[in-house]
Amino acid sequence: MSEHSRSNATFVNYAISLGIVVGILLVMAFVVSTRSGEHIPSVNYRPDADVLREAADYPVTLPAEGLSEQGWTPTSSTLDVTGPVEWSVGFATAADSHARFIQSDADPEAVVYEHARGAEDVGTVVVGGREWDHHESADWGALVLYEEDVTLVVAGSADLDELAHLAEGLETDGTADTGADSQGDAEGASGDGAEDETASAEPEDA
Repeated sequence: MSEHSRSNATFVNYAISLGIVVGILLVMAFVVSTRSGEHIPSVNYRPDADVLREAADYPVTLPAEGLSEQGWTPTSSTLDVTGPVEWSVGFATAADSHARFIQSDADPEAVVYEHARGAEDVGTVVVGGREWDHHESADWGALVLYEEDVTLVVAGSADLDELAHLAEGLETDGTADTGADSQGDAEGASGDGAEDETASAEPEDA
């Protein structure tokens, strides 16, 4: 074979190889752009919250309204009022993971057994000024708060920071004052009430 023929064959082989590589890159770019544009279906869980208020014998707790503005998408809402009253709301988190919030007046041990999924109790964490039991395994985490008439659980494959973020934003009916009462409380806090709070924060033996 002449030198010219070998050069042509080499160029053709190079062009074919380059075309294959470019084709693979174009396919990969298409897949990535398609997945990044995927729409996660969302649900409106507020109607279930209204039904829960009628059925529950405990103050109803809701996820913070601002979660959607922070990249969280509510993906499921499951309400059971036939026995123990239990409500579960699932989210796709801002970090593309999953977390859910559960409140139930069933036996607390049964609630934790079901929703902690065998994750080990590794201690406690303080979130939103309240102490939550922390359960953790290789692929699952849960935060548990035992209230007087209800057990609250935040659980999922999300990391601890996201679980704590969900727990911190929870809003319980009747815990926030509004209108004139709120203004009066604020004015009182600037007077004697503030001094009492400071005094109570000091160690007893100080």
